[in-house]
Amino acid sequence: MKIYSDPRLLSLGIVHGTVSRQAGNMREKANQENLFKQLNIPADKILHLHQVHGDTLVTILDNASAQKQQNQPAFTQADGWIISPAGWGASVLTADCVPVFLWDEKAGLNAIVHAGWRGVAQLLPQKTARQMKALGAKGKLCAYLGPHIQKCCFEVKEDTACRFDPQCVIRRNGKLFVDLSKEIIRQLSQAGLDPNDVYAPDWCTCGNKEQFFSYRRDHLRDVQISFIYKP
Repeated sequence: MKIYSDPRLLSLGIVHGTVSRQAGNMREKANQENLFKQLNIPADKILHLHQVHGDTLVTILDNASAQKQQNQPAFTQADGWIISPAGWGASVLTADCVPVFLWDEKAGLNAIVHAGWRGVAQLLPQKTARQMKALGAKGKLCAYLGPHIQKCCFEVKEDTACRFDPQCVIRRNGKLFVDLSKEIIRQLSQAGLDPNDVYAPDWCTCGNKEQFFSYRRDHLRDVQISFIYKP
């Protein structure tokens, strides 16, 4: 098992990352619990969503709101978290979609979002950064884009390509491809982030079967989990 993370956020004491497929299909609760046990993270302190490929965020700014969220009978329908209290974390499930991590200068305020192409087209990354600033994020924001389908593999039709900035659409051998990383960096730049503060490695879920599940490649519902946790 490997955890794909950002050294900058690790240096601030935030445990986070996207877990490789060796940890198992993360739709299964037992696999989640086993993962967090290995990481010495209390599994009941990791919050989960019912993801809907939209642009809704859940904000957790204190222990009371975290506990209230945890006690709900069903997962909230949303695609991202903004979270700050210590002792709590949040997660999203991804296969080819983009797990986007954001944090402020001292990781006092953090975010993790499930940015599918529909969410990206609805400006979810940009909205997350702007919402963090509105909530009082300190200093500059930084971001990390975890493993996802890259421009080498994300072939689309014209009706999808037209929803993205033209500079993020690639025409190759009569086919159309979208560069989700470039589009997200563009959105975050418009929200005030310095592109140099966005870490976007080219780990491709579709192109690396050994490490990642991919719906585009295999047409299965197995997924990775991405999480963020402040001890």
